[in-house]
Amino acid sequence: MKICYVVYREDNVMVFDSQVLLFLKEMKTRNEIDGIELIVFRHNPNLTKKKAVEDKIHMFVDECKTFASFPVLSKAQLDFNAFRLKHYVRGKYEVNEQIAVICRGELATYMGAKAFASYPNSRVLFDNRGLPLEESEMRYGDRKIHVINRKNKRKALDFAKSHCDMYNFVTNEMRKYLLEKYSYKNELPYTIIPTLYHPEDVDWEGWERVVQLERYTPDQMVVSYIGSTASWQSTSQLISIIEKIGTAYKKARFIILTNGEIEEIKSLPSDVKDRLTVKGVPHSQMKYYLKMSDFGIVIRDENIVNQVAAPTKIAEYLTAGVSMLYAGNIGILRDIKDKVDASMLISVDQDSNWIVKIDNLYSQKKKVNSAVLDYFDMKKRQSDTIQMIQKSFDNEKVK
Repeated sequence: MKICYVVYREDNVMVFDSQVLLFLKEMKTRNEIDGIELIVFRHNPNLTKKKAVEDKIHMFVDECKTFASFPVLSKAQLDFNAFRLKHYVRGKYEVNEQIAVICRGELATYMGAKAFASYPNSRVLFDNRGLPLEESEMRYGDRKIHVINRKNKRKALDFAKSHCDMYNFVTNEMRKYLLEKYSYKNELPYTIIPTLYHPEDVDWEGWERVVQLERYTPDQMVVSYIGSTASWQSTSQLISIIEKIGTAYKKARFIILTNGEIEEIKSLPSDVKDRLTVKGVPHSQMKYYLKMSDFGIVIRDENIVNQVAAPTKIAEYLTAGVSMLYAGNIGILRDIKDKVDASMLISVDQDSNWIVKIDNLYSQKKKVNSAVLDYFDMKKRQSDTIQMIQKSFDNEKVK
């Protein structure tokens, strides 16, 4: 079985490295796979960087093809991109080859399903990573260009959900919502696999370098926030929590790892602000900051995007033994509640005693549940994906 993995305009974000390139690098080691190719429709920043993008990809997988692309503003544009991929596929693959077409999101699935429609031994997996329409509406509102973009994404989604052979969802809540809201096919096979993460080994030399850079000492209570400042993440509540902890615990220091800006930081008392570091770091350095952290913060607003979500930072925190302070109704927490020591999850909006619990947890040694590691482990969860794909070849291809 060969793998053709299709990504549409995600080559400019962090998850491209951690969830696509590393995923395929791991998949290369599996005996069930005869070959892997990554197809990427390049995002705006990489329109003219074909060689750079492909050189980077070749560090992880042997074969790739990339296309320049623009935001989807018409169905004709969707069909043109599908035609480009179809033309390439015809020159690349034999018509009777057994091919698993793994498509990340609705636009990639639209392209992949159309391109491989005449390949009887291909099977298409629609990997649902989020709610693209709802996320766009929350972030951009009724701006005209984004309204047009959403209309075309909806067309792609309606086609993709009905012309794939199987689904993946990141949470059970996501599957439930998509079945009800967009009439996904209840009878299609599916997996529930969240954003995956495997903690990396921390090398002594790199650790010492970061310790000196951050002036870290073991007596510090390190509270971290890792992630973006997107519209569905409550930065005002994040800063409020930091202020409360900083006021209660003079030994607490705070590290925010983000590429975004947080205006509310200006409102912090100078004493707390002096103990706050805000910076962006390469993904390769994240392991040092997770090792340094005693607590990780996840703050999400109450909305449907978060109710179905599986944020990467939750996997990062829990697999590193970092206790979590969270607010909001976050989908993944319901899926892992039987795998995590309840004391490691502190709800700041439901537990009135949360500020006291921090000190109790701080005095305990970090601990990682093996069930948590297995749930987020890339290698183990790939087995679930491959097993579903292999079974799909026993059924008729969805047309």
